[in-house]
Amino acid sequence: MPLRVYLVEDEPMVLDFCSEYIRSYTDMEIVGTSGNGHDALKAILEKKPDLAVIDIRLPEVNGLEILILLKEKLPACKVVIFTATVNAQTVRVALQHKVDAFVEKADGLDGLRVAFDAIKGGKRYFSPHIKTMMQAYNVDLGSRYPFIPSARSS
Repeated sequence: MPLRVYLVEDEPMVLDFCSEYIRSYTDMEIVGTSGNGHDALKAILEKKPDLAVIDIRLPEVNGLEILILLKEKLPACKVVIFTATVNAQTVRVALQHKVDAFVEKADGLDGLRVAFDAIKGGKRYFSPHIKTMMQAYNVDLGSRYPFIPSARSS
């Protein structure tokens, strides 16, 4: 059974490239696409894909808000952030909310391929530049998700 994928990207050319690339995989099937966050969130909750590939900068609802809601409402859905919007805050929020992969658009479709392969193998993936940013936070890339607040003792 193919991995069911939903794409969220507001740049039509990038959406087309990603769509064609994913269609080249025999074990992946695109179940929908959206150019804005509101429509995407509604459709993803309805279609329940196995994987959502989401940009951060989107009209109406941004990609990090979608990530947060999907991990709450569809925890089995894997989420790949594919964006040019990479800074300490976006990385921190994505990690805090258990993103499965974070790929910079500068890494291109090859970066997406590596992320897809990692996810299919039950692993997480982060672009090299993002890994460098994460090292500044002493993030363990193992099974533990970083930045989850621990209970404070009195």
